[in-house]
Amino acid sequence: MTLSKNGQLDKLHVNRIFYSSEDYDEFGASLQNANVEEKLLEPGSFKGYANIVLTPNLIVNNFKINKKVLQIGTGATGYITFTIWDPNFSFNWRKHEMKEGMIGILWKNEHESVSGAGINGLPISVKESYFKEICQNAGYPELFENLKKREVLYVSELHLKQIRKLVKFVTQQKKLADNLIYELVEEELIELLINCLLSAFPGKLAKDMTYPKFAKIIDFIHGNLSEITSIYQICHNTNIPERTLRRLINKKYDLSPKTYLNKLRLNEVRKNLKSNTENYNIFQVASEFNFWHMGQFTRDYKQLFGELPSETLIKSRAY
Repeated sequence: MTLSKNGQLDKLHVNRIFYSSEDYDEFGASLQNANVEEKLLEPGSFKGYANIVLTPNLIVNNFKINKKVLQIGTGATGYITFTIWDPNFSFNWRKHEMKEGMIGILWKNEHESVSGAGINGLPISVKESYFKEICQNAGYPELFENLKKREVLYVSELHLKQIRKLVKFVTQQKKLADNLIYELVEEELIELLINCLLSAFPGKLAKDMTYPKFAKIIDFIHGNLSEITSIYQICHNTNIPERTLRRLINKKYDLSPKTYLNKLRLNEVRKNLKSNTENYNIFQVASEFNFWHMGQFTRDYKQLFGELPSETLIKSRAY
């Protein structure tokens, strides 16, 4: 067995592994994209090679094995894996005989595949949270949910050829700078993958470009809740017009921005009163979240939670 790593993880968290083994059990355990057990299906000496690139959000693999094997196992925890391979070799994925224009989809569930002798596998694993965010920011939030219902997709073979070419390129580079590998994997490859997957749903997934704006608004609000004093402040810091902000929040929550913001702040006050680790009084906690008119604050609090702030505080001190 030979195993070499081209340097340690740097600030871009790029790691490259070049690996070979004559032990099929050991080889299966090294593949990173899944937790698999290899079972040899034809006689003779086994030989496997794997070039793997790991970035913060992706695992890209380029492996070859010289014998027909059965692979049994599960997907990598927290990742969605797209089974891509060189179609010049036979590959059976679950109950499907895979052909050109097909991709297998593996979440963290059991799978079984049979790889023909000489197969060149090119699987790509993407962190679920990252992939969901990418789909949303690209304007296709439904894509992530649609993939959960599939184990095979029929996609554009032209897109697949571009993906195979890029996977082979990045996994064969031993001297290319890590920042370039990072950009090729986390930006160019993920864009190719999204476009490829979209080709499986022609005309069925409407592009929703309001989501990136909405996400930007919500991220700012939740990250700066105690500092926000006006709707203008949100608009100014997100560079989103007030009319657009009002329309998006109303569409998502059926609330005005002011009402939504107020309810979030009230919830934070309640959380602080219930914890009461600093022995705060009600005015101290309320003022931290820009409630200055105590009469209105008390009315809003009781309307939302069904009790006065003082009652919440008394209950917290009883424990």
